[in-house]
Amino acid sequence: MSGECTDLRIGATALGLLPLRYREIPEPDQWSFTPYSVVRICGTGRAKGYGFPTASWTWETLDQYALSKLLAFFACDTDAGVELYISTYTDTDRKRQVADYSAMMQRPVDGDGKSMYPRVGGNIFQNVTVQFTHLESA
Repeated sequence: MSGECTDLRIGATALGLLPLRYREIPEPDQWSFTPYSVVRICGTGRAKGYGFPTASWTWETLDQYALSKLLAFFACDTDAGVELYISTYTDTDRKRQVADYSAMMQRPVDGDGKSMYPRVGGNIFQNVTVQFTHLESA
């Protein structure tokens, strides 16, 4: 998946959705989509999904500039989540399909997979995952 141009978009409003490349954010190396947030086993032993869909985008490496572009969606440095809009891939049929959602983006934090490595010319972050919860069709 890495290096290819995707249809992933992000924006503060539905009309403001822009492809990641136009926001100077590289394409993630991986992405996921789950059509529910909780799975429970029924009395029959059958698994059943409940709740709103979730999604995530993961970068193996991300520089400080690109991370700052993502963090700019948060109103202040202490916000743990922010409501915004995304276009992300869904698990429908056997083809890759994109859909637009309003979502809560969770702040990627150090120690939760995200690690900073200093380098000449700026910091590099490894294993940065942005989680999106409470996805609703936009």
